[in-house]
Amino acid sequence: MELKVGDTYECPEGHKAKIVWIREDGKVIGVRCPRQHLSKVVKVADHTKAALPYRQNPRKERKIYVENMVFLIKI
Repeated sequence: MELKVGDTYECPEGHKAKIVWIREDGKVIGVRCPRQHLSKVVKVADHTKAALPYRQNPRKERKIYVENMVFLIKI
């Protein structure tokens, strides 16, 4: 199968993505997916409890999502 830049390919999570880069030997491709993907989870202070000092505020996790993430896929 001959892959070209601009063709559609499946991202690791099963969405339709577009090929944006192909390595010279053709064994690795870069695909950009327009859907949202989980990038990382960060801990942030929960400021709903304003009576507590800053350092004693409880922490909660917040998920960061990114659109147009590029995945490198080994073929």
